[in-house]
Amino acid sequence: MATLALLTTAIRDIIGDDSIELTDRINEAVSIIAGGIRMPDGQFSSPLPELFESDTVGTTSNAYVDLPATYQRNLFYVADENGSRIDPPRGGSYYSFVLFLNNLSEKDMSQTGSVDRVCAKGRRLYYQGIPTASEDILIYFYRKPVDMNLEDDEPDGLPDHLSKRLIVHYVCKEIFGEGLEDGDNSRAIGAKYHNDKFYMAMIDLLDFIGLDVEPEYYANSEDNYFGLRD
Repeated sequence: MATLALLTTAIRDIIGDDSIELTDRINEAVSIIAGGIRMPDGQFSSPLPELFESDTVGTTSNAYVDLPATYQRNLFYVADENGSRIDPPRGGSYYSFVLFLNNLSEKDMSQTGSVDRVCAKGRRLYYQGIPTASEDILIYFYRKPVDMNLEDDEPDGLPDHLSKRLIVHYVCKEIFGEGLEDGDNSRAIGAKYHNDKFYMAMIDLLDFIGLDVEPEYYANSEDNYFGLRD
């Protein structure tokens, strides 16, 4: 198991500098990997399955509400308080904000009534209509990983067999990459080596997770069941 203590020791052994604070760098590495890495071929890495989460947000008198503090990426399913799916903008996804605006009858987002369209932008969930009384909206997304603070803490969301390689090479490539403008060839070699090793580990992570395809949904008219097709 890759604990915070093990990761710290492994990185210090490579960089040979005990003065650099590593806990924040290690937690940042986990967060960045979980948030998605742009691969050399242009592909964006998939969400980490263990970070899947659902939560509810309550509508307000505004046309938007803040997404949960744990939200990080890939809002992929939204339902009203009765369990019925709320669609994204026609022709787009839950992130198609321009389509969301174009699909509205009231372009100033002042439509009232039950929520029948939603869209995420930044840290907010926008919706139309606006209910007269607060209604709960159920959302499915991928959350932020929990930071490590204690020596025995382990990386949240990363597969055990890949977490050490991913984190150690990410942090080392960042440290060796600092100050390259000074012309230190040894740092440049170290940065390239760990950068290459990091992306090799990312390829293994993508192979392990599989493609991030949008789930298929079906609803039972009697109980508004949410599920995934086999």
